[in-house]
Amino acid sequence: MALRRFSSRPERLTQLDFRSERNLAVAILRQAWHEAIINLGDVKETSREDHRLLKKKAIEWIGNDEEGFPYWCKLADVDHKAVRRELRSALEVPA
Repeated sequence: MALRRFSSRPERLTQLDFRSERNLAVAILRQAWHEAIINLGDVKETSREDHRLLKKKAIEWIGNDEEGFPYWCKLADVDHKAVRRELRSALEVPA
């Protein structure tokens, strides 16, 4: 069985690297979003405090420029200000 050599074309590697970085950024942002909007009433009482802490940290991370949130948004090709607006809207308590 002959092994195929990995292509040494730099443009192909760059495209794959970019896609991988973008996919990672999207996954990180999705996880933070999920943690930020979780309904603590839907969480088992025994793990509610852990989820409350995750929610608080996710909301703080999304709202803070110092912790890299804008960087991950740029990699994911999304507007960090728009994500923040959407989060504020999602967290508003309905009247």
